[in-house]
Amino acid sequence: MYSEQQNLLYVALGKEKSTCKGKKVYKSLVFKVFFDALSSAYPLFYAIVKREEFENIVREFMSYGAKSIEMWKMPNEFRKFVKKYKKFRSIAFTDDLLWFEWVEVELMMKNYMLFKPEKFSYKNSYRLSKSAILKKLKYRVFEEGNFEKKETCYLLAYYDFGLYKVFYREISLVMYLFLRELDKKGLKKAINLIAKESAQETKDVKSFFKESLQELVELKILNTN
Repeated sequence: MYSEQQNLLYVALGKEKSTCKGKKVYKSLVFKVFFDALSSAYPLFYAIVKREEFENIVREFMSYGAKSIEMWKMPNEFRKFVKKYKKFRSIAFTDDLLWFEWVEVELMMKNYMLFKPEKFSYKNSYRLSKSAILKKLKYRVFEEGNFEKKETCYLLAYYDFGLYKVFYREISLVMYLFLRELDKKGLKKAINLIAKESAQETKDVKSFFKESLQELVELKILNTN
């Protein structure tokens, strides 16, 4: 019984061939599940690629094997598969666009602990909350019509607890470096880094960032340790 179930699974995933009509139908149904899930998770990307190429790479991915038992995580495994094995290389912005579309799913599906944000203070210690992600991109995939524009840019993706949506905000290199350092080493080290890089006094750096940091705390993008 187990060997028959295993054979059915291998046929469905394209790891084994079969002339059995029932198994072929099952294989088609499993493919449809994968195809629908991935084309829905990456609608912008799917609108760009050729359907036949997308179908072929979905089949390759099925044979490669998804590991997660949670269906919603499978598109991320597909994204990593595409990057690792250099699929869709004719589209230069593939990796950036797949990340851009995936991160919305990731942030929407996380379990968040609700907390009331306090007023920002330099006396507190902060980190990026798990409702936010920083990303350095090579292409402007967050601007429809500019996907092919090669330009280093920095994005802050975050879940809005009031609107129950994911938003993306382009940020400056200075803000990106500041938030990355803050998340790794804390607020004080982040201030010192920017002061050093800009040859400014720490008090001036604090004054420069204060309003922005207050907003990030209010949006729950930053929280206290």
